[in-house]
Amino acid sequence: MLLFGHPYIPSVPFYHIDSIEALRHTPPNSVVALFFTPENLDIIEHLRQNGVRFALHIETATDAVVAENLGASYLIVIPKYAVSVQKVAEHYLFDAKVLGYIENVNHLDELVDMRLDGAVFSDAIIKINS
Repeated sequence: MLLFGHPYIPSVPFYHIDSIEALRHTPPNSVVALFFTPENLDIIEHLRQNGVRFALHIETATDAVVAENLGASYLIVIPKYAVSVQKVAEHYLFDAKVLGYIENVNHLDELVDMRLDGAVFSDAIIKINS
């Protein structure tokens, strides 16, 4: 299981962006995160064309299939949607890793029981403004 933002495990942070301009304020080789919405498709395409690894916040199994085809490296889901997304990812052998979004270590057991690929703690996501 991958852990991003666990207090005992060093990891690279994710940088949440909401515009292409905000990308300029992220470190080189960073992983950016954004919400999977139609409004962000231009940003996603820019990330793809420039070889930037990215994570998409998704909600449904259908979102997961589309995000995988868009080239997302990580799919961030809240635990409520995690089981269905993980099943689809396993069935279709996604390259993207399914990460459960949690606030603190006390919720990690829940994600372990769900057999998710990993967890991303809220502290691991840094908001970047444009």
